[in-house]
Amino acid sequence: MKVTKQDWLFAAVIAIVLGILLLNTGKEKARRVPADDRHRPLLERLARGADREEVERECAICHNARSIALPGNHPPKEQCLLCHARKG
Repeated sequence: MKVTKQDWLFAAVIAIVLGILLLNTGKEKARRVPADDRHRPLLERLARGADREEVERECAICHNARSIALPGNHPPKEQCLLCHARKG
């Protein structure tokens, strides 16, 4: 069986696509939730199986316009733990 120019081109395209996918995996784009005294109780509740949405409501207590403001380009703040990874 002879390998043609089209076969090599197809293999190159597949290799490029796989390379791009591999380069983008494992990159953490959002900051981790710190395991400090302020966040530890929330992280422990999550570890015990608490509802993510219920715990996220408490994020707004500190992370609001008056206290620890979020950047202007921050997505909706009601879904904190979908982006912000938990340590552990």
